[in-house]
Amino acid sequence: MTKDHHWDPGTGPCGPPRLPGFRARVKRGVARALALGRSPNDPRRGVAILAYHNTEPDADHPWYLDFKGQMALVEELGYRVVSLDRVLKALLDTEPPREPTLAVTFDDGWASNLDVAFPELATRRWPATVFVTTSYVGRRPYLGAPELGQLIELGIEVGNHSHSHSDLTSLNSDAILADLAECSRRIEDLTGRKPIHFCYPSGSYNAKVRAVVSRSGMASACTGRIGFNRPGTDPFQLKRITLDAREGPSELWTRLAGGYDFLDFKQRLLGRTAV
Repeated sequence: MTKDHHWDPGTGPCGPPRLPGFRARVKRGVARALALGRSPNDPRRGVAILAYHNTEPDADHPWYLDFKGQMALVEELGYRVVSLDRVLKALLDTEPPREPTLAVTFDDGWASNLDVAFPELATRRWPATVFVTTSYVGRRPYLGAPELGQLIELGIEVGNHSHSHSDLTSLNSDAILADLAECSRRIEDLTGRKPIHFCYPSGSYNAKVRAVVSRSGMASACTGRIGFNRPGTDPFQLKRITLDAREGPSELWTRLAGGYDFLDFKQRLLGRTAV
């Protein structure tokens, strides 16, 4: 596994994460209070899609995340881990799944995922999808072209995360289609497989972007909205549960119990769900 992916502040869409400020600590406290007495593995909530970015294994690194501990919790809670294709099939049913079900996704294509995350999933034979921004390929701390080609062997599906990681809401329809097409072309060249699942860059979308993505050949699109996905959910507005840096099993437990669902409710009240 590669080890030469130390943080380069000049590379990629964001700088190193900051320590939680006052508002973040308040938000976490509210989430923990709301999660009290709630089950983290109630299948009636629908299908969860976990979202990760960097999964740095070094506990002293600003992007460190206890992925191994979180996957042990997923296993302990009895979740069935499925592909995004299976998620879409579950959404066509009339009832939620009978057992707790989730999918695992990664955004951007961080090289650190190779150190812990992908091997940890492989030992359990759990599928996953990594949404790759192809303009980042070969630029550390992101995956290189040879590594991207090896993901299929690990059971990792490669999804489209656009070529440029631009705010698609600021582009016209032709520019959006061109950006997605370039990403799909490069992924197919590197992996031999054309991507069919998409993730909006930074989770940002609106009615125009959703319409373009739906006719671009994609089967689904993940958003930045928070929560579970129940039968009848629009496959181009999939909600996810995003894990942040410095988090471990307890934070995942809180998120799976719905402690952070109030944030999606807040977004809807403020009209920020875009569609």
